Amino acid sequence: MIALQHEQKAPNPRPVYKEAQVYYNDFNTEKRSKKFTQKTHDFNFICKATNPNIPITRKEQDLLANINNIIKASHKGLAYLSHTELSNLTGNNKRQNNIMRKNLSHILRSKWKKKVKIDGAVMSKVIIFRYTANGEVILNNPREYYEKVKAGTRVPISIYKDEKDIKDRSSVQAHESNFLQNSKKAIAKKTVLANARKKRTNQERKAKIYSLKFKQYDKPKSLSEHYPLTTKECLELQTLSGRQFTINAMNEILRDMSRKPKESRHEFPSKATFMAYMSKVYRYEGRDAVKTANSGFKILARATKAEVTAYTSQNQRDEFMATFEQVAINCPTPENRFKAKIACTLPPMIGYDLLSSIKSVSFSSNTLEIHLANQLNIDHHKQAILKEAMAVDCKITTLSVFCV
Repeated sequence: MIALQHEQKAPNPRPVYKEAQVYYNDFNTEKRSKKFTQKTHDFNFICKATNPNIPITRKEQDLLANINNIIKASHKGLAYLSHTELSNLTGNNKRQNNIMRKNLSHILRSKWKKKVKIDGAVMSKVIIFRYTANGEVILNNPREYYEKVKAGTRVPISIYKDEKDIKDRSSVQAHESNFLQNSKKAIAKKTVLANARKKRTNQERKAKIYSLKFKQYDKPKSLSEHYPLTTKECLELQTLSGRQFTINAMNEILRDMSRKPKESRHEFPSKATFMAYMSKVYRYEGRDAVKTANSGFKILARATKAEVTAYTSQNQRDEFMATFEQVAINCPTPENRFKAKIACTLPPMIGYDLLSSIKSVSFSSNTLEIHLANQLNIDHHKQAILKEAMAVDCKITTLSVFCV
């Protein structure tokens, strides 16, 4: 009871912390508060290890002062902090803390350990901080140290993993002077022995592995440069794609794709890459292969004005030529039957020009007389015309063409 009253009357009782590390940091900071303030003012002269022209930030100064106090209070000269404790000191996340560690690596060497034994107790996931070979010298008098640096004095900054504490500076300086003298001497170049076992070099292995499997173009080609497709290419694409498009339909799809803004920028280094690309295009083509099988199939979405005009006139020609077959069915006279056969057998352009120019057709004895309104050159097709006339009338043996 007496002890309880005494504890209640004690002025400003010291708080009880759950974590020993929190108590340690608080006691350490309270004990050296005056020295801490003095040091942080001097730390303004310390520059970053990653960029010697930029001074460390205020948070980095605070972190440096806290770790410096912990190391000095430790009999081993070490400071043990986890990432959580480090974040409590800085108010940053893990990535920002790692950046601060890099910026202070010329003063404090830090290493993360999965497990470490501290005074008989095993702690996991701890960062161990210690001074570098030149770190304590910088912290004791940073202003004087960095003034010497600006004057041109050599700065031995150690941030490597294999660093060892330098105890005898004179021996190091002597070693450096000997190294500089020896470096001036000419070093004999070692002769490389011939490959006696005739093994393949790494360069030869890579050349074999990455050798080109297909014949390359001298310059990459676009889709428009592969138009039109040949019959051999169409047969190969039908096999690869599994779609039975005709050569006319394949060429129309290729030409339409080559006019699209995005597809027109495609470039192919070889014929094999082009065929592989187009086989996938025809495989997933939405048009029906049966409906596009007619020879008059055209895609006019991106066609030029001249092509649209030509295609429209071609439709008119087809309609004109189709009327002769219907007339021959309705009225099967020798003249109508002959005109229907000409419309079906002759090339479309020749048949259209001939039928549109005919004024009259007459079968007399063994001669077929054709009277034309315009002068036409049909000398190469006279045999075909005579053959169709003989199919209508077997007595016909000669053909006469007159221009009215």
